[in-house]
Amino acid sequence: MRFVRFLLLPVVIIWLSFTPAQEPKTKRSVIHIEHADFMEGSQRFGKNVQALFGNVRFRHLNTLMHCDSAFLYRDSNRVEAYGSIHVIQNDTIHLYGRELFYFGNDEMAKVRKNVRLVNKDVVLTTEFLDYDRRNDVAYYYNGGKITSGDNILTSSWGYYYPKTEEAHFRNNVVATNPEYKMYSDTMKYHTITEVVKIVGPTTIISDRNTIYSEAGYYDTKQNFAQLEKNNSVKGDDQLLTGDTIFYNRNNGFGEVFSRMALHDSANHIIITGNYGYYNELTKRALATRKAVMMQIQQNDTLFLHADTLRADPIPDSEHRMVRAYRNVKFFRIDFQGRCDSMVYDFRDSINTFYKDPIIWAQENQMTAETIRLFTRNKSLYKAELINNAFVISMEDSMHFNQIKGKLMTGYIRNNQLYRIDVDGNGQTIYYPKDDDVMIGVNRAESSNLTLLLEARKVTSIILRNQPAGNLNPPFILPTESQRLEGFRWLEEYRPKKMSDIFIKDKPPTPVNQTNYSEFFFDRTLPKR
Repeated sequence: MRFVRFLLLPVVIIWLSFTPAQEPKTKRSVIHIEHADFMEGSQRFGKNVQALFGNVRFRHLNTLMHCDSAFLYRDSNRVEAYGSIHVIQNDTIHLYGRELFYFGNDEMAKVRKNVRLVNKDVVLTTEFLDYDRRNDVAYYYNGGKITSGDNILTSSWGYYYPKTEEAHFRNNVVATNPEYKMYSDTMKYHTITEVVKIVGPTTIISDRNTIYSEAGYYDTKQNFAQLEKNNSVKGDDQLLTGDTIFYNRNNGFGEVFSRMALHDSANHIIITGNYGYYNELTKRALATRKAVMMQIQQNDTLFLHADTLRADPIPDSEHRMVRAYRNVKFFRIDFQGRCDSMVYDFRDSINTFYKDPIIWAQENQMTAETIRLFTRNKSLYKAELINNAFVISMEDSMHFNQIKGKLMTGYIRNNQLYRIDVDGNGQTIYYPKDDDVMIGVNRAESSNLTLLLEARKVTSIILRNQPAGNLNPPFILPTESQRLEGFRWLEEYRPKKMSDIFIKDKPPTPVNQTNYSEFFFDRTLPKR
């Protein structure tokens, strides 16, 4: 067998087709040998095949390849290299591995075993990597990892574009940061800005919360996210959702545009609106633009609408305070109302309604300057009507039972009034019946009085301190004598169904009001 052997000590091999300055622009660029300690050419390797050993170095265009040994196939313009692979692209990209299959005509490098691609601060590791130099993309398909800054990204499939500094990941994508982990099936990442582009279902889990989105981006340097599709930010007791969420992890602030919803499982409320925000650190929340608070009570839900809703933590407490500003309306099947402003204190489950509030509890209409409702075990058990208290229930279209006084306390059991205490200037008009037949008009006055009710009907009245009263035959007294001063029947303003809370109508003319010393909350919005 004939063969040719060259011994280099070491010797640089220069082929006649190689020019050290610049290569001519031809359709096909030839792979050049720059160095080898030992080279062998033999027919046993094939025609136009050279075997090179020891400190082997090739060059193709602007790519330099190092290895321990290699076969150069000149007919097909390709190299098979083994051991200590080091490929250098433009002096910036370094590619390492144990095996290299390089195709000069296609400008394709396939590196296998312990593969590592280094581009400045970006390191890609895998076992199988193909690097398409012509299209400037390196990709793996059997699992890989990219390390960039504080982020480590792994996936089954990955594509890295050195020129644009972008990486695309598919299948079983996990991005690990010291503060959180991201899980997705599709993701894009810019290695310079360290921004993750969310292009598929993505979950971000941290000690503070869990974020979900299907579109948007997350800036891992600034800890800022823009979430654009099926978004949610879930904490221990709160869940924030919306069409678009801007979230800042540094200060805990989440701003929501369109279809905002804040679910507070600890306090059993949901706050919605078309704009709002929630701060997971300060626990402050705001909703406006068709804002609604839904409060779960027993087997029913109270729907309350206002121009603006706020929820703020109560100092030195684990509880919240919810405030509603302007044009407040609320609806529950057995309970409706309206007022200018409302405060709900979760410490003692007290709802306070300000500025000419009206509350309808089944057949009863309640008005006062201020009304407080007390809840126990998610059930209403007491109502306080403060200043100009007035309770009216319709007997028929012409006759109304009425109770009036300075301060009135109603006691509720199974969603029905069973007792009313009046303190100060108590007055009543009611229509007693015998076998459902009206037998008269009962007028009574006392500085303090108590009414007892059964099945929503007055069964007895207790007058205290200088009582006075009389029973008149029906239809004898003129209509004006059957109305207490300040009588207002306001049924037309009552929300009849849940959607009525959004009707923008003019509220009824208010009665004379005292100065609101109790209107204690600050109307300024909290700082973000």
